[in-house]
Amino acid sequence: MEENKKLTRFGRYLKKIGARPSKIAPMISIKPKTISLLATDSSRTIYAEDFYKIVMVANKQAGLTDQAFVTAVDEIFPNRSKTNLLEEFKDYSPESLFFKKHAQQQAGLEKKLEMPENKLSKYFGDHKKRIIAIEMICFIEGMGYDLLTTFKEIYGPIGEDEMLPSLDILNERATIIYQYVKAYNEQDVPGMLAHMADAVVFDNCENNLVTLHLEGIDEFRKQAIDALTYFTERRQRILSLTHKPNATEITVAYEAIVGVDLPDGIKEGDKIQLTGRSVFEFSPTGKISKLTDYS
Repeated sequence: MEENKKLTRFGRYLKKIGARPSKIAPMISIKPKTISLLATDSSRTIYAEDFYKIVMVANKQAGLTDQAFVTAVDEIFPNRSKTNLLEEFKDYSPESLFFKKHAQQQAGLEKKLEMPENKLSKYFGDHKKRIIAIEMICFIEGMGYDLLTTFKEIYGPIGEDEMLPSLDILNERATIIYQYVKAYNEQDVPGMLAHMADAVVFDNCENNLVTLHLEGIDEFRKQAIDALTYFTERRQRILSLTHKPNATEITVAYEAIVGVDLPDGIKEGDKIQLTGRSVFEFSPTGKISKLTDYS
């Protein structure tokens, strides 16, 4: 893409997450040139369907969650009008409000949304007429609907077939995970923290129940240091690694020599052997944002 100073807000968002028009285009049958022009030419109109498809594919290729769609809307249209189209009906009964959602007069909606008079009629009268993204977004928000759910309802799900991010991102994830496991085996706490986000979340699950929940790198550091006293030896060996759009999962063979008596009856000097799995979730910057251990 062009330099930042030549990019639209749409282009800056795509650049931030490392999206490339040439990789997005084949997934949604939109020409790479069209995406590039939307990213560099502020006079171009972004239509709702194109916006939804491009952003959803770009986010999934970057390994982001569905929630990133709302983040994209906020970054690309930060100064959009946020009008509550139902404000004047707030004292209605729930049943009346439900009917009013679907029975507002066109002129009233156009006035609230600051649309030109009869703009909605043009959409109704021409099935080929395309709706501008910002108008669709303001209407959805004004009606109190969920943005992504509504876009999915209108245009269908995008990338629900387990679309993976680029090979470079997957290789980077694998490298980070192997480095984490190596540091864990060497009881190197700074090494374990090296690729963690400051707001990292950690859950330990046994029989699908959360037995330990930590939030933030400081809590994780403290727990990791405390755990050094639990074992005189410990080792994880990666048996398999599976990439998913928003996470990477490993299965591990785990062995350890207990260093203290544990509450569950395991004694100092006992040997533990088990198989478990760990799920690593990653932030847009490639940091580990959540780690869940299952045993």
